[in-house]
Amino acid sequence: MKKSLTLLFLSFSIFAFSQNNKDSTLTTPIKVSGNVQLTNNGISPVPAFSLDKPALMTAFSIKKGNFSFSPQFNYGIDGKPWSSNNWLRLQFPHNKFTFRTGVNWSLFFKRGTYTQNNQAYDVKVVDRYLELEAAVFYQISEKITLQTIWWHAEGMDKTAVPSGNFYSLSASIAQLKLSNSFNLSLIPNLFYLKNKVPFEGLFISGIAVFSYKKSPFTLSTQGVQPIWVEPKGKFNWNIGLNYSF
Repeated sequence: MKKSLTLLFLSFSIFAFSQNNKDSTLTTPIKVSGNVQLTNNGISPVPAFSLDKPALMTAFSIKKGNFSFSPQFNYGIDGKPWSSNNWLRLQFPHNKFTFRTGVNWSLFFKRGTYTQNNQAYDVKVVDRYLELEAAVFYQISEKITLQTIWWHAEGMDKTAVPSGNFYSLSASIAQLKLSNSFNLSLIPNLFYLKNKVPFEGLFISGIAVFSYKKSPFTLSTQGVQPIWVEPKGKFNWNIGLNYSF
């Protein structure tokens, strides 16, 4: 926990320094974007946090210069909350590289059992997590970007996973032309995670997004295949309808 708090302090120290820099982004316009996805299967980068049933996933981004706030709210198709994230990020572009640091306050909703007078009741349990991020992006070309990401998470509740680390190496291949009207974007990903459940595994995943140039709607599909997992893992996939703005 001490390590996490130290990294958190460093992240905000860098942010504070950037705000005092003469090249401040006070005159930079605010950019707002978002995506809403309806999917047959809610998948999380961390398998233990996957919903494994139909879900509505929402993600938004508010950017000003190199600073961004990215809240995410995810629900089961029955309207019950699944998870939420609130990322505060700061990035540093340098030539073809972009370095990014961030902190996230997240909530994960799960079912639990409460017993009173020998009677068991189903209850909703909320676990709180503090996550830290370090990421590096490299722009190979206008359409291809490589990225590496590290997340460290600390559980803030007794029922939460005490701590964990997530490492990812991925590529973003954007707007491959299928025809005059249709494009395809691909995101292949290799990731490794280890936490104190205990759970450890190496996975390969891929996302394909099909878009029509005159429509805000896209169709996406995702697959996650474990390469090595302890104690166990399985193939997971979904398909989703997205609305972006």
